Amino acid sequence: MQPVMPEIAAGKGKSTAGPITDRGGLVLPRFLRRPFRISMRFIQEGRWMSPRIVTVFTLLVVGGGTAAGVIHGGQADAMIARATAFLGFRVADIEIKGIKEISRIDILTNIDLGVERSLFSFDVHAAREDLKRLPWVRDVAVSKAYPDKLVVEIVERKPFAVWQNGQALYVVGRDGTEIGPYDDRFAGLPLVVGKGAAARAAEMVAATDRFPELAGRIKAYVRVGDRRWNLQARDDIVVMLPEHDEMTGLAELARLQREEAILSRAARSIDLRLPDRLVMRLWPQAAEAHREAVEASMKQAKAREHDI
Repeated sequence: MQPVMPEIAAGKGKSTAGPITDRGGLVLPRFLRRPFRISMRFIQEGRWMSPRIVTVFTLLVVGGGTAAGVIHGGQADAMIARATAFLGFRVADIEIKGIKEISRIDILTNIDLGVERSLFSFDVHAAREDLKRLPWVRDVAVSKAYPDKLVVEIVERKPFAVWQNGQALYVVGRDGTEIGPYDDRFAGLPLVVGKGAAARAAEMVAATDRFPELAGRIKAYVRVGDRRWNLQARDDIVVMLPEHDEMTGLAELARLQREEAILSRAARSIDLRLPDRLVMRLWPQAAEAHREAVEASMKQAKAREHDI
């Protein structure tokens, strides 16, 4: 389809054939036709434009250029912040909810209010990400309460265990996240030791808690080579659990405790890693006493045989 060229009646400025087109012969959309006519008249008959139109046009050009320069120069945000703060939208109060272990000063120092403290310009999403980096913070919500207040709602991590890594002690959450250094307030938490112990602590503690015979008898859960667990029981008895079947080892230990009170004996270690046998090592004094008891029993047996 061939485009139709406009024919402008002399002195009338109206098309006599077809829709308005640009110089390349393309048909212009309807909303551009009037601006096109005005532009053409300005070019061909500039004298007809009224002073009012010239003034408005000039102001639009100057205002648009000024706005473009401000935006391009990165000053728009600062101007908006300054203006809204001047109008009363300036942060005057920060309400913080849900904190117990975190200090208020830790929250305040991790919120960037900007130079003008404009509530209107304050970025709640950026503030939330900044606060989530605090070790004790599990989740956080930040909201604006106009005209001049911020509300910060904190969900703290719950301490689950004390993790010993080398000589250092840390408080960790259920997921193994390091929360902060240890202090005496957390003395009642389970103690887990070794590489990988913090991340696997929750499942191991839960497994042990299934056996009431072991309740209150485990001092520490020791991760060995990040492969398996040893249990440090009361009286410094070490219980070695199997690598791939911890629950079977725990069930056997619970049975031995229930039937033989094995954790009350003078054992140094109880090895449950082999499925078909139990290996128990005694402390030197206990081993010597056991050896003497065995020898005495054997002598008594020989004496009885001799009497017969």
